[in-house]
Amino acid sequence: MHIPDGFLDPAICVLMYAVSICFLAWAWIGAKKTLSRLFVPLVAVSSALVFAGQMLNFPIIHGTSGHLIGGTFLAVLLGPHAAIISMSIVLLIQAVFFADGGISAFGANVFNMAVIGGLSFYIVKLFSGAYPLSRKRFFVGVFIASWLSTVLGALACGLQIGFSQVFAQAGGIAVTVPAMLFWHLIIGIGEATITTSLTAQFIRVKPSMLRGLTMLREVTP
Repeated sequence: MHIPDGFLDPAICVLMYAVSICFLAWAWIGAKKTLSRLFVPLVAVSSALVFAGQMLNFPIIHGTSGHLIGGTFLAVLLGPHAAIISMSIVLLIQAVFFADGGISAFGANVFNMAVIGGLSFYIVKLFSGAYPLSRKRFFVGVFIASWLSTVLGALACGLQIGFSQVFAQAGGIAVTVPAMLFWHLIIGIGEATITTSLTAQFIRVKPSMLRGLTMLREVTP
């Protein structure tokens, strides 16, 4: 889902930078209000964890593979604001040092993975219901939010690429959107399974680390 340089029209790049900067400003203000002085080391460790997780790929079919995106996991771990910042750091390191995603397309990649992934926290919150929270509803919310954030990110990516002139002659969004959605409907299942499993392990071992869970209040059996 990392868009490289040269795939997007300059106007789309500028638009996505503007949108992502607005969300990052909102995330920074929210994170400073909700997180303690441990904000910086917590985000650093979380970013490193997701960065390492994205290195592990799982096969699908026909030589296609998927990997953990981690947006929803970060949202449950840190809350929506810090999750957006943390994922943006991961994407920046990948773009600058590993050429995984272009600099001109960085705003689009931040929106597709960091912003959509971070905002998926509110899907978890919606499914979890009111206090006291049901453990079953919470995990269903995590699974659905993870899958949906992957699919929505793929949809946004397909639209951004499809509306660019590079793919206009190839069919535009009529080709790019179905292609992105088809594979990411499958990849999303892997994303949701990994995210739900990781969240369950954190709750079992050290639930106090889940800042996002704290924001939802305590989960009961």
